[in-house]
Amino acid sequence: MVTVKGTLTDELGKQETIELVTRGSYFRRSDDFYIVYSESEVSGMAGTTTTLKAEPCRVTLNRMGAQELKQVFEVGVPNRGNYVTPFGSMFCDVLPRKVEVDLTEVGGSISLEYDLTLDRQHIGCQALEITVREV
Repeated sequence: MVTVKGTLTDELGKQETIELVTRGSYFRRSDDFYIVYSESEVSGMAGTTTTLKAEPCRVTLNRMGAQELKQVFEVGVPNRGNYVTPFGSMFCDVLPRKVEVDLTEVGGSISLEYDLTLDRQHIGCQALEITVREV
């Protein structure tokens, strides 16, 4: 089971949280862990498959399908992705402040905090908590 909890805090301090709980795949390849799951209407990305590649100090998010985005999260390293939606595309910039990977063979968690900018407009601070566990 994969649980993804995202909390966006805007410039005024207002918070919005969404949570997705779904079945997914979890495996290890070399020293890296992979989490793969399908997005749903809850996340607003139905028809999209998300893959997370977790290294000790870096997480790579790759979305394919109805919406597409590749984003790399590494503390202090800005990253620009091209966010493609059915309505058009836009730049998605992140500046990670926290990237914590605590995964083992049986599951664990990823914790990310980053500043989020879409098409050069600062949206706020995003916190993502991803947990994976056996069912």
